[in-house]
Amino acid sequence: MNIIIYGAGKTGQYLAKTMSSEGNDITLIESDPVLCNRLRHLFDISIIESQGIKKDVFNRELFSSCDLFIAVSSVDEMNIISCLAAKKIGAKKTVARIRNNDLDFMDELIDLDYFGIDLIIHPEKELSRELENLLAYPSAIDVYELYNRKIMLISTIVSKNSDIVGKSLGEISKLYSLSNVRIVVIERGVKAHIPRGDFIVEENDKFFVVSDRKHLKDIFKMTGYNGGEKTKNIMIHGKGKLVETIGLELENRGGFNIKIITEDENRAEHFSKTLTNSLIVHCEATDINILAAEGIIEMDFFLALTENDETNIVTSLLANHLKVNKTITRIEKTDYIPITKTIGLSRCVNSSISTSNAIMRFVKHGKVLSSSTLKGTNVVMITFQVSTDSKYVDIPLYELQEKIPKDSIIGAIYRDSKPIVPSGSDIIKPGDEITVFSEKTSLSKVEKMFG
Repeated sequence: MNIIIYGAGKTGQYLAKTMSSEGNDITLIESDPVLCNRLRHLFDISIIESQGIKKDVFNRELFSSCDLFIAVSSVDEMNIISCLAAKKIGAKKTVARIRNNDLDFMDELIDLDYFGIDLIIHPEKELSRELENLLAYPSAIDVYELYNRKIMLISTIVSKNSDIVGKSLGEISKLYSLSNVRIVVIERGVKAHIPRGDFIVEENDKFFVVSDRKHLKDIFKMTGYNGGEKTKNIMIHGKGKLVETIGLELENRGGFNIKIITEDENRAEHFSKTLTNSLIVHCEATDINILAAEGIIEMDFFLALTENDETNIVTSLLANHLKVNKTITRIEKTDYIPITKTIGLSRCVNSSISTSNAIMRFVKHGKVLSSSTLKGTNVVMITFQVSTDSKYVDIPLYELQEKIPKDSIIGAIYRDSKPIVPSGSDIIKPGDEITVFSEKTSLSKVEKMFG
């Protein structure tokens, strides 16, 4: 695809890096000349320095071949206007990021398609949804929703209490019924593996498993957890829009005891008016004595959601030190994410990754319906529409698996509006949607087969 990205902040850079690594042609438009010069040395993509929306950049010559225009500048209004201009001069699809809550009404009150905007992304809402899923499944490290939330991809750590440690996947299939679950990726250290039947499981392996919701408990029990954990007591540290968004969502759901810690007196007053069923505390969250006095040891989850990565890391580590069961850490610098794993912060959220995945779930090109990268790995989850003339239909998966690259696996099938967690005897039929998990090195081969 030919993709133009407007704005080279953290999200714009992440999108450019990720999408270019998947073989797309990327053009990045940015107003800061110093940033442009730096990015020219970092990325092998086209970078255009432009202040605002100018004719010499926004012209039919550049945009007539644009498959996707993504506006992620720091100014919401410029994102909206640039999408209108891009669509008018040739962009096939446009996406605008909007962060100001006061502009949320736009996608409800006006015809976005008429104005040239195909999708509006709200980063805080995307992150909030991710947080809700993690709180709903306390034994999970990552939670992804597939096929309109009808099927799940979750990750969880193999506990030392699990009886699958030291056994191969083939042996595990004899101990546990895997007919409703499919292990698609196993992460060990910094390396992600697409496993086969002879893969030997070790303690602390991170399983990525496809399943419907009702069988998630079976996955957690297999990996050493009781599967029936519930989240009730939650402490949140931060002062921004994300804190308010997740706070409101949790209050609407009910059943939680929520305590919000913030150092900002004005935001504490604001939260006390908008979050009426939460306890708001104005204090310093990096003080271990204060955290202890505020009852952090009684919490099921501690959420570090400030806009400062280093502060989030420190407060999460303090929470771990005080024996909080689970933490979720907001990390905006993607380079930090691999490091967090080594220091014990397994649950991390990132707005750039959430925004990118939301965009790629929306984008369709050829037979590719959507794609996204599993957080912190080199594995891409990509969904294809199977054509009527495909030579890979009506073949049992155990045979088909021999034809696709070894570091790829078919993880799910969607047929007649029903999701299927496939076993080796299942087949693909014309018209199916299939979700394939593949390391990036084999992505082009997989796309040639199914795309």
